[in-house]
Amino acid sequence: MSSEFIAAYAGSSVAQAALVAGATATAAPMWTRALRHRAFALIPPFSLIGVVVLLRLYPDGASAFAKAALVLVPLLALLSAARLGPAAVLLTLAAIGAVLHDGHSLVGQLAALLLIGGSCLLLGALLVELTPTRWLGAGIAAMAAADLVLVASGVLGPASDVLNAAGVGEHLPQLQRVELGPLEMGYGDVFLPALVGALLASRARPRTWAAGLTLLFALAAGLVFLAFDRLPATVPVALALLVVEAAGAGRVWWRRRASLGAWLSTSRSRADTGRSPSASASCSPRAETASAA
Repeated sequence: MSSEFIAAYAGSSVAQAALVAGATATAAPMWTRALRHRAFALIPPFSLIGVVVLLRLYPDGASAFAKAALVLVPLLALLSAARLGPAAVLLTLAAIGAVLHDGHSLVGQLAALLLIGGSCLLLGALLVELTPTRWLGAGIAAMAAADLVLVASGVLGPASDVLNAAGVGEHLPQLQRVELGPLEMGYGDVFLPALVGALLASRARPRTWAAGLTLLFALAAGLVFLAFDRLPATVPVALALLVVEAAGAGRVWWRRRASLGAWLSTSRSRADTGRSPSASASCSPRAETASAA
């Protein structure tokens, strides 16, 4: 691995961690409650599997994804920035300008990452509002598992190459994937951290800890590149979520155990207090007899 690749991968890992930490739960419109259903948990895994299958069968369809991303990613990024205020909107507009000016330069690549990340933050927050949390957690795990299987089996490689190579025009940016120097990441590798962050935000879970774990696991997973040329980048994010949820469940279990212990202790104390009058009464005659003697 070259030093340039190592720096690019470290930057992508930091970006994933930042998305986990920076994601927020959105105040969705009332109509989303009527649509809330566990079936939306299928979107994360099926979006990955469906795109791979479609591109394996119809490679020419990659250009359609590129065209859709060129329009939708900046639009979604602007809508996401509008939730944060005018400064975020101005930053997003500047990123759009940088991408259109020279999307292949380092500044253009970072600007594209900003736009893609912003679009993922909005989509992740919306999916959290539409999906029950437990089912969405299962969907996240399923997406990471599918990513691992597709990469290990070699099925993802050809489809990913076709999608990464697709473009709308010679001077227009490619927003269907992230490019950082020699490193390329799929849209799903950016979407899943944003989704995990939004899920944790909706449940008041510690996102800072989850972000730190994401960075740690992602950097450790980078060792895979010593032997292979592809890495399922969603797996470290899903592992971070698993650790955070397991820790949260463990804290709940310990609190319940402590509460149960306190209740049992209180019950014993009350029982002992209730028995003490009868015990003293039974001793009284003996005490009087002893004094009489």
